[in-house]
Amino acid sequence: MAALVAAGARVDRVRAAVGPSACGRCYEVPAWMRDDVALARPATWSTTSWGTPALDLPAGVVADLVAAGVADVVRVPACTIEDERFFSHRRAARRGTTTGRFAGLVALTGT
Repeated sequence: MAALVAAGARVDRVRAAVGPSACGRCYEVPAWMRDDVALARPATWSTTSWGTPALDLPAGVVADLVAAGVADVVRVPACTIEDERFFSHRRAARRGTTTGRFAGLVALTGT
């Protein structure tokens, strides 16, 4: 966000969308990793639906955006591990495939 503001963006006019991503119910990680990440980004701390340590990275991104002053933040609730419409590296690796596509978008408007 600091780079956007330095380039002239007004935080009160920034809109952000956090797209489909691995959710905290599915993104299993070792306990030490969850603990280390959550020290820096508490909103990421999660537990999988089967009770093991996890990270909710999109929740962390949303929390960071809100903390930076972005008032218009939308989170698409789709989980890429659970939802076959979206590529998941973890799901693909279990199936022996490795391809997939993601995109990021930044747009500047005059309004």
